Amino acid sequence: MSKFRLSDEMLGRPERASKRARAPRGPSRRPGVPSPFRQGLLLGICVGMTVALALGVVGFLVTRPQAAPPAAAPAASHAAAAGNGKQPQASIDVAAEHLGDLQIRIDARVSAPGSYSPITKGQVVAYTDMVAMPLSHRQGPIVMAEVSGSPGTYQAVSQVPMIGEYNVTVEVRQPMAAQADHRIDVQNVKRS
Repeated sequence: MSKFRLSDEMLGRPERASKRARAPRGPSRRPGVPSPFRQGLLLGICVGMTVALALGVVGFLVTRPQAAPPAAAPAASHAAAAGNGKQPQASIDVAAEHLGDLQIRIDARVSAPGSYSPITKGQVVAYTDMVAMPLSHRQGPIVMAEVSGSPGTYQAVSQVPMIGEYNVTVEVRQPMAAQADHRIDVQNVKRS
C-alpha cells in the first residue's frame, strides 16, 4: 500500500463518516418534543379522564332523584314498619323546663304505637347537648325514672354546664326503641 491515498470522492465512492462526526446511537431527539413513551402516557391519561367524565355525565343524566320520606306521618310509618317486619316505634312526648341555677327537668310521656296506651316499666334515658357547640357539652345517658301515679310518664333532673340553647334527646330502649328531641333555652342562672 502506498503512503498516498486518494480521497473517496476522487475514487467515486460515497464519503465515509469520520470518527468524530458519528451519529449518536439512541433515537434522534429534537428539543421540546416528548419521547414516544411520554406521548403515549399523556394520551392514555387524556382518554381515561374523558371516558370517566362521560360516564359521570351519563350516570347523572340517567339516575332519578328520590324524595325524602315525609317527616310527619306517624300512622303511616307505624303501618309500614309492621309490614316490613321491623319493630314499631314508641310514641314520645317530650317537655323540658328550666328550674333555675342551670337545672332543667325533662318530662317524657311514652305510649305504644297505634293504641297510645302508656308504656310502663320501660328503659328511658335522656341526653342534653348544647346547640351552639355540638358534642362539646354533651351529657348522658341520664336515666329517667317513671313518675308514680302517672303511668307512662318518665322524669329526670339534670344540670347543664352553661347558659345557652340545648337539644334534649329522649331515647326509649325497652320494650320498643324510639327517640324524640326537644329544644330548651337556658338563659339566666337564677330563676325568679
